[in-house]
Amino acid sequence: MHIIVLGAGIVGVTTAYFLHEKGYTVTVVDRQREVAVETSFGNAGHVCPSYATPWAAPGMPAKALKWTVQSWLGMETALRWSPRLDRHQWRWLRQFLSQCNAERYAINKARMGRLARYSHSQLKAIRERLDIQYEQTTGGNLQVFRTQEGLDNAGLAAGVLAEAGVPFQLLDVAGCMAFDPALEAARGQLVGGMLLPQDETGNCPLFARALAEWLKTQGVVFRLGTAVRALAHAGGELTGLHVDDEHGQSALLQADAYVVACASASVSLLAPLGLSLPVYPVKGYAITAPVTDAAAAPRSGVMDEYYKVAITRMGNHIRAAGTAEIGNWDTRVSPRDCATAIKSLKSLYPNGADMSRLQYWAGLRPMTPDGAPLIGATSYARLYLNAGHGSNGWTTACGSSRLIADRIAGVTSEIVSDDLGPLRVI
Repeated sequence: MHIIVLGAGIVGVTTAYFLHEKGYTVTVVDRQREVAVETSFGNAGHVCPSYATPWAAPGMPAKALKWTVQSWLGMETALRWSPRLDRHQWRWLRQFLSQCNAERYAINKARMGRLARYSHSQLKAIRERLDIQYEQTTGGNLQVFRTQEGLDNAGLAAGVLAEAGVPFQLLDVAGCMAFDPALEAARGQLVGGMLLPQDETGNCPLFARALAEWLKTQGVVFRLGTAVRALAHAGGELTGLHVDDEHGQSALLQADAYVVACASASVSLLAPLGLSLPVYPVKGYAITAPVTDAAAAPRSGVMDEYYKVAITRMGNHIRAAGTAEIGNWDTRVSPRDCATAIKSLKSLYPNGADMSRLQYWAGLRPMTPDGAPLIGATSYARLYLNAGHGSNGWTTACGSSRLIADRIAGVTSEIVSDDLGPLRVI
C-alpha cells in the first residue's frame, strides 16, 4: 500500500516515519526544497507535555481585548489582532470564544495533555532507537514569574498538574537561581518559578531533517520542491494530486491513501473539496542569537510568563519566541515585531547573547479554536488529516503521527483519540 504525505515539516516527517514502521510505501511531497523550513523552522524549541494548554481559557477574552488595545496604541504585548474582511477569521474567533469557559477549558486541557504526554513517549522512543542528536536538553524546563499574581496563578495550575500526575516543583527566587544560575542577573525581576522536570527542549528542524535522512535510507521518497496545485477527487474519494515539480513540470501523483500535514496551508488545499477546517494561522515571531558567555546563557528552556516568551538554549545559540498575531498572513518580519522577545531575553540573560547578531523569523501557527490538532479520516475516502497543532506542533507531532498511522492501519491506539478527529464539533 502506497501512501503520500503532504508536507515535510515535523508533523509530515514523523507521519512518514510511523507509516514506514507499519510497512507502507511512503512518499513525502512538499513545495519547499528542504525539510522543515516553514512552520517548523523557527519555533521556540520547547517540548512541553506538562505545559500543553489551550489558549482558549476563562479570562482570555478580557486579556485578549486588553492586549489588542495596547497593541493598537503601539505598546509591547503578547497578542495582536488585525481585523480582516474574512469570514473564516470571524468564524474561527467565534468558535474560539465559545471555548473560553471553565467546562470547555477542562475538557480541552485534558485532551491536549493526554496527547502531549503520549507524544513525548514516542519522541523518546525515536531518539533512543535512532540516536538522533538535535541540541536537546532533557533536564526540565522552568517557568519564571515576574509578579505575585502570576506566581499565585501558578499555584492554582499546580493543582491541575497534580491531578494529572504531572511532576512539578514550585520554586522561590533562590530555587530558580539553583536551576539556572544565569538567572542571577535577573534576580530582582523575579518572584518565583515552577520547574517542570519532565519537559525538554530541542532543535525541531534539526530533528526533522535527521529523521528524514534516515527515512531516505529506508526507501521513503521525498519529492521536495513539488507544489500541490489541486486535489483530484471523484465519487467521494481522493484520486490524486495535481502537482508542479521542481522543474516546473505538471504531473498527477496517485497513491492508495493521502495524509494532509501542511499546517496552515491545509485550509486552502482542502477548501475546494468543501472541507472547511477550523484552523486559522496565528503568526508567531522568534529571534535567535549566538551565545557570548555560556555561564550567562540559559541551560535549558525558560518560559517568561509575564511576556509569554519562550527562551531556549540551542547549542551555541539562544532562541526567544513569542507574540501571537491574528490576521496577518505575511511571514515577513522586522525588529519591531520582535520587540517583546528581545526585551524578555535581554532582561533575563543580559550577558548571554550577542544581540547585535540577531536573526529574525516569523511563521504561521495552525491554530484550532480548542487547541487540539485534527487527526483522522475526513469525509472523503482515502483522505486523512494530521494538522492544526498550533503552538504545540513540536510537542505533539510524534504522538499525533503515531495515531494517524494507527488509524490508517486499523490498529487500536494506545490512548483515547476519538475526540481528536477532524470532524469533531467545535
